[in-house]
Amino acid sequence: MSAEKTKSDGNPSSERSSERAKGQFDNAVLEPVRAYGALTTDYFEKLFSVQFDSVRAFADKNLAQSRSWLEVKDSDSFRQVVEKQQQAVRELSEQMKEDADRIQALSQEYLKETQQLTSESVQSGSKQLEENMQKGKAQVEGHFQQGKEEAGNSQQKSQRQADNSKKSTSTSDK
Repeated sequence: MSAEKTKSDGNPSSERSSERAKGQFDNAVLEPVRAYGALTTDYFEKLFSVQFDSVRAFADKNLAQSRSWLEVKDSDSFRQVVEKQQQAVRELSEQMKEDADRIQALSQEYLKETQQLTSESVQSGSKQLEENMQKGKAQVEGHFQQGKEEAGNSQQKSQRQADNSKKSTSTSDK
């Protein structure tokens, strides 16, 4: 029971420090990890969408071309299918170029946002480190001052005891 009471009555300063450390950890580690995870997930969602659209367009064109070859019955229909085939190849080439440009743009945007996120995290971490260093310095200086005061008080107490001891010795000698 006393252990539970001691635990629940814990040092408020210690609890504040613990909460502050948790908040700093959340800000310095968890938030950037979450942001990076969301950024990466969004990037891959867009990338896969572009890729799936590209594959779907390619498959649709190829199936349409395959069907047109089944329609060949004479030299005129053969010539028309060959012309359509050439047109389809040009269209697919243009589509592939557009898709590659979209993927490149997505990748550049992802890189830019990742760099920005990293820069913000580093700045935040540096700021937090500086604040912690200042707080630590203030605590050390406070403890040092407190130690000096306690040493001075102890010295005064010892001096008083020595003086009292001398007085009692001189009184008993008389």
